Amino acid sequence: MRKYAESWTATALRAGQNVHWIDGASRIDPARILHHFPSTEPAAHEHLHRLFIGRGFTVHQLSSLVERLAREVSITDAPLVIIDAPIAMHLDNQVGDHEARCLMRRLMFEVKSIAQNQDVAVLLITSHQAKSKRHQQLLTMVERQASRQLVEQREGRNKNGRRWLTHSPSGLSGTWPNPLGAMTLTRTVERLKKIKRQETSSLCKPDGQDEALSLGEQIIRCAQQAR
Repeated sequence: MRKYAESWTATALRAGQNVHWIDGASRIDPARILHHFPSTEPAAHEHLHRLFIGRGFTVHQLSSLVERLAREVSITDAPLVIIDAPIAMHLDNQVGDHEARCLMRRLMFEVKSIAQNQDVAVLLITSHQAKSKRHQQLLTMVERQASRQLVEQREGRNKNGRRWLTHSPSGLSGTWPNPLGAMTLTRTVERLKKIKRQETSSLCKPDGQDEALSLGEQIIRCAQQAR
């Protein structure tokens, strides 16, 4: 899921918008975000000035970063907030089970408040396969509080194998980006025409879609394509 978040971040930055990314496990690499910019994009590095990164090295630091988000978003007017590996931080052996649940409950309260009160798309990146009892408890807590979920499925273990997103609760699914078939001359011409029609500010937006869609709604569209 991280690669999708990186692509959505690049799209928002190219549109002149701010993005907040809270890194809970030292996994963010701005170079990967730059990889999603077109090679023809002038001064792509300049867009990173609108990417506000907070690193939480402990679960308590992560909690503090999330608690400050509401005020920071009100200043930057960012439409997108990404919190990477929040559950992983709560699996720290130095934090007891009860404290971990309390901290996660408070984190989810803050996240829901930001999403609802400030009309912000908040994405939490985490594995959907529990590896321990505590992991399962925290994952269940997050799933119950999340209004929507996007889960990546993959075919086989081949890194180049087919992948697709499944959206809950709608049950819709689709590949993103669409896998390429044989590139015939006709297909090439059609693809070039499609690229020409696409808006640079869209997030995997189908042709003709209403441009009034919010960033969160556009993200959900990614799970509805190429069914």
